[in-house]
Amino acid sequence: MTIFRCSLLVIFAILSNPIFSQITAPTATYSSVTQYASSPQDDIFVFCDNIGAGVGELKAVSNDGTSGWTFTWTKWDSNTSDFTIPVIIENNQRESILTNLADGLYRVVVEKGLETFEYQAWVLNNANTNPSLTLTLMDCVGLHFATSFLPVDLRYNDIRSGKPSDWKSVLDETTDRVVKFSMLRNSEVILSAAENLGALPYLQTDKSFIDLEVFEGERSYVVLVQDQYNCEYVSDPISTSTYVVKAEFTVKPKAGEAPLEVEFTNESVNADDFEWFIYQDFDRIADAANVEDSLLVDGIITDEGPIAYTYLHPGNYFVKLIASSENVDGTCIDEFNFKAEGTPIVVDTSLVQVPNVFTPNGDGRNDIFRVKSQSLKSFSGTIINRWGRVVFSWKNPDEGWNGKINGKWATPGTYFYVITATGREEQKKKYTKKGSFMLIRK
Repeated sequence: MTIFRCSLLVIFAILSNPIFSQITAPTATYSSVTQYASSPQDDIFVFCDNIGAGVGELKAVSNDGTSGWTFTWTKWDSNTSDFTIPVIIENNQRESILTNLADGLYRVVVEKGLETFEYQAWVLNNANTNPSLTLTLMDCVGLHFATSFLPVDLRYNDIRSGKPSDWKSVLDETTDRVVKFSMLRNSEVILSAAENLGALPYLQTDKSFIDLEVFEGERSYVVLVQDQYNCEYVSDPISTSTYVVKAEFTVKPKAGEAPLEVEFTNESVNADDFEWFIYQDFDRIADAANVEDSLLVDGIITDEGPIAYTYLHPGNYFVKLIASSENVDGTCIDEFNFKAEGTPIVVDTSLVQVPNVFTPNGDGRNDIFRVKSQSLKSFSGTIINRWGRVVFSWKNPDEGWNGKINGKWATPGTYFYVITATGREEQKKKYTKKGSFMLIRK
């Protein structure tokens, strides 16, 4: 009889082309190799055992991938220092799978005719306790949490040393040993941290988290720990609200000509009291001595809103909202500055532009002689023909001449205009424009 002695090799690629006998552990989360005092070495498989009942699983496959093989499984007995504990014998098989295995060193003898193969591997169940999670403080900064976790030091027996009490750690001090912490809020990861384990024995690992997020109502928190063997453990959940205040509002519209009515919609969170500061144009603020001098008339408004304010003069403006809320630990405050968050409110400067041609032919394009204007307080326009006769006059800059005189089409040719206007700037801008334009009818 020919006997082949092999140590456990985790070679997943072989699964697709099983031409060698092998033993694997597809459900293991961590694998390593023993550091016996002498060779040969055995493979080590770690399994996440959240129920503490033993969940190890080993799989042995025949040498040629065919059936007809006998698989004899035994377990190492530290009292006899040999594989004297019977597990199971399966005949006429192509492969054999053991499940729900407790900790220990297992051997499988695979036989067919005169061919015999031996494989052995350690099964270690990682049955740790879940991490603790405590809400230590709730203040205006956020929610303060403390969590702790005690890593397990998994060990195997050095069966080659001749000392039954010679146990070695799966992860020695030369191996990367990192425990990862993740804080979840309503099942979403919001914060994370990692800890490199120190020298053995492992000590309790403590971490702190602060959730700065603003939200309404309650949220559920857990901490998830992934230990050095890639097993995950989850704390009991904690449900809590938060004191954190967020001041925020939107404006509509953000720009336009004077007078511009802007509506402020309060979107603050966890706030009860509100102070609105509506400031003057930037250029005037630069010369202001204090905050009050920088404000427009009736600039401080204590109302949740929505509110509206009408800007009478062109300029660039910003608005500030201070939101606050009282709680058992004091007052939480937040500030939202519309200028700092993006484009300020822009009230267009006054403008008067006169076209030099128009074509009143009924095609819907350029049929009205209309002055382009914005932010005007007063306006007056007059159109005169080449003989000095007034053919049209108007006071509303949004209106204009349709090219008719007394209901009849005016003669094509040159016409003259006189435009006077006053802008809405605080230091009033006055416009007087005179010139000519062509009336063309195709």
